[in-house]
Amino acid sequence: MNLAKPAIDVGLFVDGDCSAVLNHWSQTVGTSFDEMLPTGGGVRQHRHVLGNSVIKINHSREALDPSPPSGYRELLIADAKVTTKTDVTDPLGNVVTLVPPGDVTQLRLRVATPDVTGLLRFYREVLELEPVSSTVLSCGDSQIEVVPGPRPTPSGLRGQGFRYITVQV
Repeated sequence: MNLAKPAIDVGLFVDGDCSAVLNHWSQTVGTSFDEMLPTGGGVRQHRHVLGNSVIKINHSREALDPSPPSGYRELLIADAKVTTKTDVTDPLGNVVTLVPPGDVTQLRLRVATPDVTGLLRFYREVLELEPVSSTVLSCGDSQIEVVPGPRPTPSGLRGQGFRYITVQV
């Protein structure tokens, strides 16, 4: 597939005071703040750049309904400053791990599903992502790793934690 941008973006939601989350992503994880966009419905999106990807931190002025986590389980980020895996889970509990560059060259989103084969087929055949290994696909500089896990409880888009990815085609 011809991508308009060679990377995925990852979106998450937060409510209340978001300063700790924003500081964590810029200072601990090492993303660069780009801009803040009002997206409607009382939500402002704080865009943090990571290579060709954007971490979209959506701050809701309204309280978010408690909802179960999505299938997006972990974000691995290549960082030349680390020599071993380093847990930098954010204040919301989103699992973020810094790893030395190697298999992960920019970022890799780990997605859990009970149907690994079906999700891999979707990413390969519908989105036309390129296989890197039997469970990892590339979207330009980014990667998606599909791992076995329980079926997530259906929940809305606006819930705390990793909620969506975007691919620009």
